[in-house]
Amino acid sequence: MPIINQPFQGQLGNIIISELEKDYTEFTIFSAFAKNSGVLRLKDSIEKFKSNGGYVNAFIGIDLDGTSYEALLNLFSLCNELYVIHSENISTTYHSKIYLMESPTTAWCAIGSNNLTGGGLWTNFESCSIQSYNLSTEKSELENIYSIIDKYSDTDYFCSTRINSIDDINTLLEANYITKEVSQKIDTINKRVSQKKRQKQNSLFGSEKVVIPTIITPQSPHEPFIKSSSPDADYVFNPISENVPAFTNEQFWFEMRKPTGGSRNILDLSKLGQIESGSVKGTPYEHSDSARMYGGIKFFDIDPEDTSRQKNITINYLGKDYFPSTIKFAPDNGNWRIQLKGAPNDGSEKLSKYGNRGDFFHKILIFEKINTDYYVLSLLDESELERVKSLRRVWARNGNRATSRAYGML
Repeated sequence: MPIINQPFQGQLGNIIISELEKDYTEFTIFSAFAKNSGVLRLKDSIEKFKSNGGYVNAFIGIDLDGTSYEALLNLFSLCNELYVIHSENISTTYHSKIYLMESPTTAWCAIGSNNLTGGGLWTNFESCSIQSYNLSTEKSELENIYSIIDKYSDTDYFCSTRINSIDDINTLLEANYITKEVSQKIDTINKRVSQKKRQKQNSLFGSEKVVIPTIITPQSPHEPFIKSSSPDADYVFNPISENVPAFTNEQFWFEMRKPTGGSRNILDLSKLGQIESGSVKGTPYEHSDSARMYGGIKFFDIDPEDTSRQKNITINYLGKDYFPSTIKFAPDNGNWRIQLKGAPNDGSEKLSKYGNRGDFFHKILIFEKINTDYYVLSLLDESELERVKSLRRVWARNGNRATSRAYGML
């Protein structure tokens, strides 16, 4: 029974991705928390698993604001069956973390502390045990897991509900059982800032550098998916290299005001900005003039001076991937801009529809970089601008005027 002490002896997220390529037919997830950082990094592998006939069940908790609205939206599109578990008794928390894969003859199971988040599956200090089973002789060892699956999927069980539609997820949001990731992020930063203010100036601990994988989007090449003919319970653990950069969960926010374009879906991105507060020293946004920083275009990994460049990216918004949103330089006004458009692969309406109906008006647009071609978009009301500024690492204006639009890094 291998015991994995993450990240030193491996990362459970990578192991799950590897196991999903094997000849299993069912994947069951129990997790107290779920965030896009975990769900989206498993998304491609789960979709391949399902395309090969796999069936996916998930039992997700919503306690302690640990699961986001967007994560449930994405899980709903990925799972054959999605259940939310919660007890109204404040002294009882759903806290399970189990990942079970099964075929008719074999099973693989990981049980530990790893939530369905980027931290839980890759970057946190976590521990779990992993066991493979021959179901012809060892199926009884999984009976307790099978019984809890039956319990949570029972329509009469009052602490579990099956998600049958997006409306069910919206009901949880409207009733404040879950919140959006951007709100969770801001609350987390706020708590961290308050905690730092209470701590002494000198740090008593160091920082562990941990790598997290980027995502292969549908528009990016990847190796063909080939199922293994037999399960393999052996793992090789490679310690994280000291030279690998840490995963920083990079997020930028932009003040939209009134969007331009016929579909009201264009966000201007500057080459340079005037720093109002904070510092970019030691980051890719550092400029030779210490009072300035590179503009939002740099966040999308484009050289601000390469005005001939055009880039198409995928944007995950409200549980759907939209492609392409196009970033290009507009010589008429001398600005970089991103066109928020593109279509999902389910044939539903394009991203630009949200601009047409005014969803982007007077909003703060927050982008989380999953990889250089894949971003998650969240919206905040313009009334939150001063709060966002106060929690930033740095914020700047697109121009030298006090009325220029603001942007910054969370």
